Amino acid sequence: MLGLKESKIYNSYDAYLEQAVNDRLKYRRLHDKLRGLPENLQDFIFDAMPGNFLKDRVSVPLGLDENQSKETAKLVLELVIADTYLGNIVDEIKNRLGIDEQKAKTVAGLIVTELFAPILEDCSSFLLTR
Repeated sequence: MLGLKESKIYNSYDAYLEQAVNDRLKYRRLHDKLRGLPENLQDFIFDAMPGNFLKDRVSVPLGLDENQSKETAKLVLELVIADTYLGNIVDEIKNRLGIDEQKAKTVAGLIVTELFAPILEDCSSFLLTR
């Protein structure tokens, strides 16, 4: 279970909200997108599992620092709400985290094949209907 400080680093919603709290438009846009998601995708975003996964399977084992971990968490949210295209995930990770391509591929692989495994079909279906 993540503590409050860790939640602001690894939890996608908390990490994203921290940057959006002073930007009313960004905050409103985020919540409009969240309300438009199917219930299971909303549950995924607010569940503790993604944050725990990012900490235990991505950030700590790969030696990501706090800022890189926050960016990874925000990216997960952006992928689910379709603000970032899944097909660009490796480049997004490489550029936003400032890591080499091989490490970016490893992070992307963990996110797509493990973290998103339970929701990948639902994400695809949701995106196709938009």
